[in-house]
Amino acid sequence: MNLQLIPEPQVVQSRGTEPVSGIRGWTVQLQLPVKDVRLLTAAQRIFAEVTVRTTHDGSGIFSLVTEGTPLNPLLARRVEGKHDGYVLITDTDRIELYALSASGLFYGLKTLEQLLHTGGDRVPALTIADWAELKLRSDYLDLRTVYPTYEHILEYIAELADYKINTLVIEYEDKLPFRKLGFLRHPELAFTEEEHQRLLKTAHDHFVTVIPKQQSFGHLEYILKHPAYIGLREVPETVSELCPHRPGSFEMMAGILEEVAALHPHSDYLHLGCDEVWTLGTCEDCKRSGLTPEASFIRFVNQLAEKTVSLGKQPMIWHDMIMHATAEEIAALDKRIVVVVWIYGGHRMKADARLILHKLRDAGIETLGASSVRCWDDNGDQNYPVIHNRVKNVLDWIELARSEQLGGIIHTNWGCPFSLGSPYGLFETSRYPAFLAAEQSWNAGADLSTFLVRFLHRFHGLPAALLSGEEWADYAVTDYYALIPQLLPEVRKNRLTAELIDAMIQYEIPAQRRSPLHTFLFRGAMSPGSEEVLTFLRDKYRSGYGDLLRAKQRMETVLAELLPPQMAELFIRSRFYRPELFEADLHAMITDLEIIEQKAGDS
Repeated sequence: MNLQLIPEPQVVQSRGTEPVSGIRGWTVQLQLPVKDVRLLTAAQRIFAEVTVRTTHDGSGIFSLVTEGTPLNPLLARRVEGKHDGYVLITDTDRIELYALSASGLFYGLKTLEQLLHTGGDRVPALTIADWAELKLRSDYLDLRTVYPTYEHILEYIAELADYKINTLVIEYEDKLPFRKLGFLRHPELAFTEEEHQRLLKTAHDHFVTVIPKQQSFGHLEYILKHPAYIGLREVPETVSELCPHRPGSFEMMAGILEEVAALHPHSDYLHLGCDEVWTLGTCEDCKRSGLTPEASFIRFVNQLAEKTVSLGKQPMIWHDMIMHATAEEIAALDKRIVVVVWIYGGHRMKADARLILHKLRDAGIETLGASSVRCWDDNGDQNYPVIHNRVKNVLDWIELARSEQLGGIIHTNWGCPFSLGSPYGLFETSRYPAFLAAEQSWNAGADLSTFLVRFLHRFHGLPAALLSGEEWADYAVTDYYALIPQLLPEVRKNRLTAELIDAMIQYEIPAQRRSPLHTFLFRGAMSPGSEEVLTFLRDKYRSGYGDLLRAKQRMETVLAELLPPQMAELFIRSRFYRPELFEADLHAMITDLEIIEQKAGDS
């Protein structure tokens, strides 16, 4: 049955060929073992009238049925023992929805909402029994360099629920409204306390749990740049890494963790980061300790964990700094820590992941996995995810989650290699692999071959008829970005995302793909008097930089809708600084180039 849903449900059974219409005008009764206004709000988005009754029968069943329909609580047992499970029945005369949790009923309503949007308010008569493969299904919001406007962030958090994502790890860096340590706030871009509270409420309203990510060992550029903390660096020339043996290091981090925990009173976890502390063990204080880098790392992390637990949170860390630790060293790691194993590619990806997962489990350490829907990929200049790598990595982790019985996966989404690095691209362009990861985390048996078409229909609103021709059988799941320019005229939803991808491709053609000027500029330096070389460079400049100028103007138009002004400027400079340096070199070689530039701009 072609329902065009994301995620695809686990079980779908037809109840007949006659479609169900008029649902939005029906009156339904919501029966809940505990009051939850979020379910009432979700039901009111669909139905004309919703009545609510709190039950006290001890069954623990959440239900929504058309007025006058007798309850059939036995149906809820179909998803007993499943994560976020629900059973949905649509028929010509009724709706029935059952779950054993509030989240399950919420996701059932989300599926009904998708069916209504897809079918133009008419839905097929069917029975759906559905549940999540993984308990923790996490997206990632990286606020270090370039990220959406505040209102777009709120829209994105609400949208996570549509794809049944239930967790969001947020790397705030200096965007948190620190109180006691107010000097850590970004002077212009930090959330106000009211904005932060609204963000957390938006997540809660959509059954999304926020896990704050507070780097506590490496990647501390925004902290160790302050004069009061420069002396805590492992080595003075590396701004991002903390010495664990230096007096004051733990006290500094303990104070920051107190603030982060207080700002997230309802979060069960606090992610401490602790990855990529490359210089650890090289300073004199570390050498005097007599400990290996791994032992030093574990000693300091245990201190951080003790502090985190005292704040009512369970600590998480990344795995990489203990990947080569001995069994004896790992045995010393605090057992209350959750270690998140992140490996984003490579031919040994699954083998290496299994080695560290088994080593940690043997030591009694809880583990999670981490894929990446956007990361370095040996391409720091990427404008959207390197999709063939990202799809493979997601699928590899889904396979590992099954074989290693992992409780969840954090699908990371990195905006840059580190806070002072160049942005990979814009967050909006990563929704495609992120929602593919969401589907696989919910239903690992979902049909990967139809995901491209379902995404174009669901996310971009392309008509189903347009996506049903024979040629669509020739497209692979990795063809999304390449297809956007030709599909752009038909895009009806999330058009800014499509326009952004198209603008990035229009930039890449002259800057990277079609004989960019910098690949030939050395000839002008080697042959300054050569007529043929200078004529050749004029021609390349005329075509290439004319297109580049138009791409820049297009990019600026799109970014004005998506980013705060200072972020838009940062991103534009990250893309055009180098080609403009090459242009300046060419101006020095060819003194009459201004005339050519004018012609290119006018063409």
